[in-house]
Parts: sequence; structure tokens; C-alpha cells
Amino acid sequence: MTETKSNDSETITTTQQQSGAKNDSSKGPESIYTVPLLKLIKEAQQQHGLRHGDYQRYRTYCSSRLHRLRKVLHFPQGDRKGFKKREVTLDNLKDEKFVYLPLIQAERAWAYAMQLKQESNTEPRKKFHLVARLRKAVSHTIHLEYICQSPLCDARTKLEAQAYSAWMQGTLFFELQEWKQASEKLVLSQTIYEKLASALNEDEQILYKQRVEELNPNLRYCAYNIGDSSAQQDLLNMRSKGGKSELDALIAQTREKQAASLLEVTWRGRTVPVRLEKIRVFLLAYQGLDASLGKANDCDAKLSAYETILLDCKEAIQSLKEDLAAVAKTKVDLQSSQLGSQQYLLSYLTFLRATLTIDRNLVMVDVFQKNFAAYQSGESKKVAKPQEGVKLYEAMVQLSGELQQLQGMENDKKFQNDLELLTKVFKAFRCYYMALTCQGNRQWAEALALYQRAETYINQSEGKKLGDSEFTKYSRVGQDLAHLRSLVNSGKCAAHAQNILGVEDINAAMSGLSVRSKKSLCLRLDEFVEDVSLTSATPNVIKLPPTMAPVPCKPLFFDLALNHISFPSLAENMENKKSTGAGITGFVKVRLSRPQTPTPKMGDVEKKKKKKKKEEETAPAEAAPAAAPAAAPAASSTKSGSTGGSKKQAARSGSNVFSMFSQKQVAEFKEGFQLMDRDKDGILGKNDLRATYDELGRIASEKELDEMLKDAPGPINFTALLMMFAERQSGGADEDEVVIAAFKSFDDGTGHIDGENLRHALMTWGEKFTTKEVDDAYAEMTIDNNNRIDCNALIQMLTSSPAEETEGEAA
Repeated sequence: MTETKSNDSETITTTQQQSGAKNDSSKGPESIYTVPLLKLIKEAQQQHGLRHGDYQRYRTYCSSRLHRLRKVLHFPQGDRKGFKKREVTLDNLKDEKFVYLPLIQAERAWAYAMQLKQESNTEPRKKFHLVARLRKAVSHTIHLEYICQSPLCDARTKLEAQAYSAWMQGTLFFELQEWKQASEKLVLSQTIYEKLASALNEDEQILYKQRVEELNPNLRYCAYNIGDSSAQQDLLNMRSKGGKSELDALIAQTREKQAASLLEVTWRGRTVPVRLEKIRVFLLAYQGLDASLGKANDCDAKLSAYETILLDCKEAIQSLKEDLAAVAKTKVDLQSSQLGSQQYLLSYLTFLRATLTIDRNLVMVDVFQKNFAAYQSGESKKVAKPQEGVKLYEAMVQLSGELQQLQGMENDKKFQNDLELLTKVFKAFRCYYMALTCQGNRQWAEALALYQRAETYINQSEGKKLGDSEFTKYSRVGQDLAHLRSLVNSGKCAAHAQNILGVEDINAAMSGLSVRSKKSLCLRLDEFVEDVSLTSATPNVIKLPPTMAPVPCKPLFFDLALNHISFPSLAENMENKKSTGAGITGFVKVRLSRPQTPTPKMGDVEKKKKKKKKEEETAPAEAAPAAAPAAAPAASSTKSGSTGGSKKQAARSGSNVFSMFSQKQVAEFKEGFQLMDRDKDGILGKNDLRATYDELGRIASEKELDEMLKDAPGPINFTALLMMFAERQSGGADEDEVVIAAFKSFDDGTGHIDGENLRHALMTWGEKFTTKEVDDAYAEMTIDNNNRIDCNALIQMLTSSPAEETEGEAA
């Protein structure tokens, strides 16, 4: 047992010497990590079982936290294949959390040892396991001390690591009953904790003083077991002198760091001490506020930063008031002309709270003004009422009044003058938004009075500047007064006009007006009357179709004598061309509402045949001499056995071009000609065609217009246009070959046509036949009992000449 103790002592001493050698060689950059080891340990122990002496629960917590830390730091010990031990070194000390790893490992081993110590009362064999776990804990604390000696850790962290390592070693020696070595380590730990308590603030001193008192019983027990008074005196001397050079240097660094922190504050030429920790925290946060606002990307982030700092300020003021109240109960207040230091500090904190609130409200005002402008212009549907602006500026006016009554600032004229000017600026904006609120409530007289009051404040404030350094940041608010003046002037004019009119609700008054005239909106654009029907399903905007109005134009001879003049035949001058649908005539057909020469239906063909046959039989003899001149050319052009197409062509050729069309067709041509003749000169020119194309929504090129005009031999008047139509349509109805091919397509191969198929085709495609027209046509056809039509008989009936029909009837 004695050999084991000596080996443990040698191991600890050797490890410390190695750590010291390494620490001497490691001098580098300024410390950046501050790890309050004792505070972290105590908080974890109280929250996770040791409040009730449950060491097993605390050990479980240490294991879980260690696993989480390794996962967060990406510092696992091995992989799926096996365990590979990884220790924290100075090279991989890249984060403050790496210091936690050996600390929690030491705590886990120590908790297991204490659990075994409780169980060793009934099971003595567990004491060996207890000692093994304490050795493991000591090795972790020595490694922790070695890591904390890195230049990356500050003096406080180094001291705490030394004290914690000494305490863990003392605990091990105490269990091993090596009383002298245990006393040395425990005294060293107690000494470091005492000096740390003297270097830290009041709140942190309590924790370290408690640790010092916890070590006293163990030290007394060690001294008792040593039993040597000289040894006890040596221990006391060692406590006062042990590690003085190095320890004092570290304590000095800790005190310098505390002194470098905020312990006093200077405001308006007076410096006052800061005693409370909450006030220090707030002042440190206030110093970094500008940096936080600079990083904020939007108004929401800025507002969040202001809310956080205002909450800290409120807590600081509350703690200072409580401290002042406690002091007032124990001390008698001395009458003095100068404000006390803590009262002056309270005034400074109140000033900061008021100015920070004003800054936050100005940010909120910017957001409100943007939303209000967007809502008024209709760009945003989010409702923004002027009452929001009234609340914001009312709060800033009240804060300015509080600052004017601040203790210690009554005689500062520059301070008071700037506050008075700032109050007038805020009141001007408040009056403007109050006037807008009154206008929204149709209180025109109150709105006009508020506009005038706002104008008064603007006149008193405009052109003046803030001279105090505390308020120069609000100069931007004063620069907005020029824009506010223009808004006030426009609003004042509107309120004045509405007040004179005496109408509470202009919209309701306008809606009460009725439209007396039944004229459409396009005919009464000069009348300012609201018509409710315009928002209905059938608004009275324009009459469709518009009423035809007479316009002066050049009268045409054909309007009067169209049906009383015989024109000479121009057949010799016309080229016999098939209709192509192009040129000026095709364009006129497109311009008209429907085709001018519709395809004759089957019923019409049969009717025309019967009518012509009847006219030939009943023609009076006395009409022959008169018709002889006109029949002569027709007879010369008719051939024996000619088809129906040649017969119709001969019938259309005559001396009068108007006799080739029906009166209805001529009227339609005439209507199209008048619509296209834009300049009303009786002749279609290039400008007339271009205007017509524009009306149809199509852009015609010069080449297309020239080609259309080339179709006519001369100027295109109405007669020339009819002649061109006559030339295009001289072919008349479809040729016999077309008719034969059309009906042959329905032949089922036996010379017959299915009646239902033909009925469906006539009533479905092309110019659709009605049911009556199909029935009339079927009445003239040869149909058998199976509803099949003789194809050859049908073709013979449609393509035969009048002579053939007469011969058939005679037979």
C-alpha cells in the first residue's frame, strides 16, 4: 500500500513538471477564452442530482453531455470499426468548448468514485475501484491544467484549472490517507480560490468563498492525522507563501482584466462609480449597440436590437433603485447641493432609456410612413391609419418632457434648449397626424385647427439646429420639416374647402345625384355626374350598334337610274378567267359581311329548272320581236347539248352588266363600295384600300396594294368594280365535271348513294341545308325502298341541258 502511494505521488509530480515545462515554452498571443470552471461545475451539480446526493444521476448526465460535446465539436473517439482514443491538445484547441471535454471527463470519474464511496460502507472491495476512478479523475484534471496553460486562455481560467487540479489531487491523497500531500494540495487549492475571490466582483465572490469553507474540514482532519505542530505551522507558511511568484502574477492579470471592464462611467463631465453588475452588463451592451445596428439588414432587426437593450436598461434602473432604497434605510441623507453619485448614475440611466426609446420610435416611424404612403397610393392593401403616427410622436413628446425634468439637468441651458426644440418638432408631426385622423372622421374644423397648430410649430422650429452633442443625432428629424410644411399646406386647403362646403360625407352626397339624361356616357363626357349604372352589369357607355347619321357625300347617278338604263355589252373586252378570289374583287368580298355569290342549294337548282321550263312554255308570241335583239347573241352562244354550266354562262352574258346580278347582290356590292370609299370621291384609290385594311387589323404593303389596283384597266368606280365581279364570276355555277365528281364520291360501288349518308353530309358540312330543304330535294330524286338514290339519274337531272329536259318530258 505504501508503494502504491509513493508511485501515485511520483506520477502526479512528474506530470506537473512536464506540464510546467510545456507551459514555460508556450508563450503566444493574448488570451481569448474565459472559462469559469468552478461556476460551471457547481451549476451542473446542483441541477443534475447532487442537490440530493445522487451521484449516479450526475455521472449519467456527464456521460450524455460528453457525447453531445464530441458530436458538436466533430471530435469522436473512433468510428464504427472500433475505439480510437483522441485527446485535446494545444494544436486542436480551436474552440472554448474543447476545454469542457477533460473537465467533464474528470467530473464523471469523480462522481463514479463518490458513488462507490457510498457503496463501500457495505462492500469494502469497492474501495479499490474508488481509488482507480479518482486516479482517472486526477489524470484528466492534470491534462485540463496543461490545456488551460495555453496562451489562448486568460489568467482566470489558468488559476481555476490549477485550483481544480490541486483539489482533485488532494482528494485522491486524502482517500489514500497520505495526509501531508493531501494537505499541501488542498491548501494550494484553497489559497488560489481565496485570491480569486478577492479579485472578482461581489456576485462571483460568494461561490469561491463557499469553496474555501468547504476545504477547511478536510484540512483540519489532515492536520489532526499528521499530529506534528511543526508540520501544521509549515502548512500555514506554505499557504501564505506557496506559489507566490506565479500565483501573484496570475492574480494581477485577473485584476487588470476586471479593472479594464466597466467599473465607472463619465457623463457630461462627471465620473461616477458603477457598483452593480447589472448596470455594468447594460453599459457594456450599450457600447456595442452601434455595431449591432450596423449589422442589422432591415428595420425588424434594428427594432429587435433596441428591444433587447431597453430590457437590459430597465433591469439596470430597477436594480439601482432597489440599491438606493436599501441604502436610504440605513443611512441618513445629508443635505448637499450636489446630486449624489448614485443618483447621478440613475439620471444617466434614465436619460439612456429615454433616448433609446426615441431612437426605436423613429425607426418605427420610418416603417409607418412607408406603409402609410403605400396605402394612400393604393400600392399596398395593408391598412395604415394615422392614429399609429399620433401614438408614436405622442410617446416621443412625453419622453422629451421627462428629460427636461431630469435631476441634475435643471440648470443646463444648452441641454434644456435642445430638448425644447426637439419637443416642438415632435409636436408638429403629432398635430399633422392628428389632423389626418380628424379628416378621416369628417371633423373638418378640428382638422383645420390642427393643421394651423402644426404650421405654428414648424415656424418656431424650422431653421434652428441642435447644438448639444447628445441630440445631434436627431438633426435628420428637423430636416424633414420642409416636406412636412408642404403636406400641412395641402391638407389645410382641403380641410378649409370641406369646412366651407358643409358636407359631412362627400361620397354620400355625390351618390345621391341622379342622371336625368338617358344619353350614353360617350355623349355626355362634359358632365360631372356619377352614374350608378356604370358599375352595373349593363353600363350605359355607348349605344351598339350606333345610330346611323347622315353625312354629306357626292350623289351617284346609279342611286336613281340603276334599274332604268341598259348598258352596252363589254364581254368582248373581258378576259375569260376563272375566279381566283384574289385582287380587288376578292378583297371586296372579304370586306362584305357574307359571300355575294353563295353556292346554290339543291332545292334552289330544282326550283330554277321548273321556273325556266314554265317560262318557256308560257312565253307570249308578241314578245318575240322585242326579245329578238337580245336573244340573238344568246342563241349564238348556246350550243346543242351543252352542260348546265355553259347554259348559265350564256344566260349571264348580256349588254347590261347589272342584269348579271340580282338587286340584292348589287345593293351589297354598293354597300361595300361605299364603306371602302373613305374620301367619298366615287373612286377607290390606294389610300382607301389602306384605310380599309387598317380597320380590319391588318397591315398591307405597298406591293399588295399596287397588285390589287392593277386588276382594273382604269380608275375603279362602282361600274368598273361590277365589271370586275362579272369577269371573275363569268363561269357561274360549278362545272359539270365538279358536280359529277362530287356525287360520284358518295357512290357505294353499285351505282347508288346511301340516302342517310348524303342527308348527313348536306346538313353537316359546307353551307348547311335545313331539314325542309333536304326533304324538298329528296322529293325530286329517284329513291328505292332501301333508301338508296340512283347516282346516274341524279347526275343526269342536275347536269342536263334545257333541251334534254324537254325531250325527256316529251318522251
